[in-house]
Amino acid sequence: MLQETPVGAPIDRSQRHGSPMLLLLITLVIVAAVAAMVYLDEQHHAMLLTLFLATFAALGVLFAFLYAIGILQFSGRSARNDITKSIVDSASEGHLVVDREGKVLYANSAYQTSCGGLPGRVASIRPVERLFSGSPEVSEATYRLAQAAREGRRATEMMRLVPALTGGAPFAWYRAKVRPLEFHGQTVQFWTVSDITRERERNENEFQELQQAISYLDNAPAGFFCARPDGRLAYLNATLADWLDLDIAEIADQKLELNDIISGGGAALISSIQGVPGGLKTETIDLDLKRKNGQTLPVRLFHRIAFAADGTAGVSRTLVLNRSQGQGTDSSEGLRAAEVRFARFFNNSPLAIATLDRDGGIASSNARFASLMPHSSPNEARNLFAFVAAADRMKVDTAFRQALAGKGEIDPVDAALEGEPVRSARFFFVPAEARETDAEAALVYLIETTEEKKLQEQFFQSMKMNAIGQLAGGVAHDFNNHLQAIVGFADLLIGNYRASDPRYQDVMQIKNSANRAKSLVRQLLAFSRQQTLLPEAIDLGEQLSDLTNLLKRSIGPNVELEVRHGRDLWPIHADPASFDNMIINLAVNARDAMPEGGKLTIRTANIRQSECAAFNVEGMPPAEYALVEVEDTGTGMSPEVKKKIFEPFFTTKDVGRGTGLGLSSVYGFISQSNGFIGCDSELGKGTTFRIFLPRHEVAAPEATVTQAADGSTVVTEAKPALPVSSPADAPPPMADHTGKGTILLVEDEDAVRNFGARALRSRGYTVIEAQSGVDALEQVGERIEDIDLVVSDVVMPEMDGPTLLKELRARNPDLKVIFVSGYAEEAFRKNLPEGQQFDFLPKPFGLKQLVEKVKGVMD
Repeated sequence: MLQETPVGAPIDRSQRHGSPMLLLLITLVIVAAVAAMVYLDEQHHAMLLTLFLATFAALGVLFAFLYAIGILQFSGRSARNDITKSIVDSASEGHLVVDREGKVLYANSAYQTSCGGLPGRVASIRPVERLFSGSPEVSEATYRLAQAAREGRRATEMMRLVPALTGGAPFAWYRAKVRPLEFHGQTVQFWTVSDITRERERNENEFQELQQAISYLDNAPAGFFCARPDGRLAYLNATLADWLDLDIAEIADQKLELNDIISGGGAALISSIQGVPGGLKTETIDLDLKRKNGQTLPVRLFHRIAFAADGTAGVSRTLVLNRSQGQGTDSSEGLRAAEVRFARFFNNSPLAIATLDRDGGIASSNARFASLMPHSSPNEARNLFAFVAAADRMKVDTAFRQALAGKGEIDPVDAALEGEPVRSARFFFVPAEARETDAEAALVYLIETTEEKKLQEQFFQSMKMNAIGQLAGGVAHDFNNHLQAIVGFADLLIGNYRASDPRYQDVMQIKNSANRAKSLVRQLLAFSRQQTLLPEAIDLGEQLSDLTNLLKRSIGPNVELEVRHGRDLWPIHADPASFDNMIINLAVNARDAMPEGGKLTIRTANIRQSECAAFNVEGMPPAEYALVEVEDTGTGMSPEVKKKIFEPFFTTKDVGRGTGLGLSSVYGFISQSNGFIGCDSELGKGTTFRIFLPRHEVAAPEATVTQAADGSTVVTEAKPALPVSSPADAPPPMADHTGKGTILLVEDEDAVRNFGARALRSRGYTVIEAQSGVDALEQVGERIEDIDLVVSDVVMPEMDGPTLLKELRARNPDLKVIFVSGYAEEAFRKNLPEGQQFDFLPKPFGLKQLVEKVKGVMD
């Protein structure tokens, strides 16, 4: 039977009670000792009694010693005297401990009071599941708590109980918590029940007061906003939202920033404010806000910001005063209007303006200057010289010292700005009018010249490339004339010797060397955009697939080749042979950049107009392009080398391994094809070339509309004609290069003219030689009808080829003409009138090319 405790005392059944078995064991020992004395001889009684008493005495001394040092304690005494238990016993919150079977192990006085039973009786203690019952919300919360208790989890619930458990109140709020507790090797449930009615009432009162304060702030006659250090707006009152035509309900879900409500660069002016670590900084700023419709609103900001101990800025609080017309008194209207005009002029000026102290520190600045300043650390004071690149600080400091000395006219200084990306500016220094303090010692005006510098560099680079191109084109034209004589007379000599003759091999060496020189000249012409191109529609996928085997042989076995084609590639309009040569040039360069082997990747893709800006290729307008990307894993290039890679004769290869014309010819071909090229490279990581060629719109085949017998309309799409195949075993017929007719050969170079005349006469033609256009007209005279063909150079003294063509066609409109030149066909076609027909043969050409061209035109 449970022992009753005094009224109000806690119920504690957690202590261990005495053991009946131990008591029975001690009794049996004593009985056994008495029985032994009865049955033993009297002579042994004294010894047995002495041994029995000595044993109990020793145990008594041992237990006394253990109790004295605190190891042994009497049951219930230590726990009941524990101060922590006293705290729990007298706590205002109800505490209940039950085991897993629901047996009550402990309940303090506050929990017994909540149960409403008789204090001190275990039967009156109700578990939490029975203590809280009522509405469905309470039952659900109680169920969640019980479930957490069974699963050994922590849980907390708040419930509104009607009526209250104690005190007779109509309702009360309670917080019930449960958590597992380890006790004597088993897990028990520790429940806590708290009456939080007053806490809820206090919170509700505080919330109502906060709502009233917000309402006062929202409807105040001034605007107010809070901004985080990153520029995000944390709060905007209703008055300011109304001024800016913003809806509070809408902006609550939006992530507004200072830039969204402040006109121009005013947000940078606010974010540039610095203060003392651990202090407050208040600034008065006049600027313009922008309404939702784009109109501006002049305001004055009282901007306060707190700084942490490390100088980091916290959330700012800003009071906004409306300074638009009609907001002030009549007497202050003129001053208000003047201040607004000055603030707009100062903050919206394209010039960056700042006042400097005697050490170059920035005392104040306008919005444009603040936007140019790099972000500094919180503890770093803003200084003009930290804003300037180290290489240019000396000349900026010189101009600044002149302003401190009061010099009136100071030359502007061009300097690079610190930080990335690379920027530049022009500095104008002016001495301050009055320097009562060192805070305003000088004024500085800045104009950013970054874009101007870029345009200048692009212009200078373009002028340099054009000048080199013109020089290369002129050299190539003159060199072609000399090569023409070498190649031509070599062909004439070859015909005089048999293949077994040693002199035949000598002549072949001359011709092969001339052909190699011819290849170099072609690359020069490609760079100068004066090569002869035969553009046609190209399918990039097919063109690169056909080129794959040749590329693998060109780059060797140590380099892995991977070609990735984009989907539905657009066609391009370019010369196929020059396109192939461009890809091979880039692949060979990539191979040479990977001496230990690597990977070469060629990718193709369609680039839409909206995607062009992401590639950052200078001078490339937004349009639709087909992209060819050539990437290697080689040694890469430094920025200095990268600037010169398209210049002719520039190479980083060893002597004898490169001409320096490969990338120059690539650049010329792409430019002549109206494309663009970009290059990304990093030392040790590789290089990527990106070629952008304009999309070519292929005209759809025309359809034929016919009328059927029944009167219906039949539309037949035109199909490309299929080539007629010939038997594979039929050998090609031998070409007949002989002919008859009179040819007027006009060439100012004697060697070239002599070769042409001999070659044509050897094939049966009658040749009339002329040294210039004027000479040709004189020799033709009235015999224009006897001339079957004119073969003429283009660039000649006195009268050039196009002028000669006009004169001869005036006499004989059907006269056939072949122009020969070291320049490209497009270089002189623009000088001809519309509709003029002629054929073209580029120099240098061989004997076979000349007679085949003449034969083809004559026939």
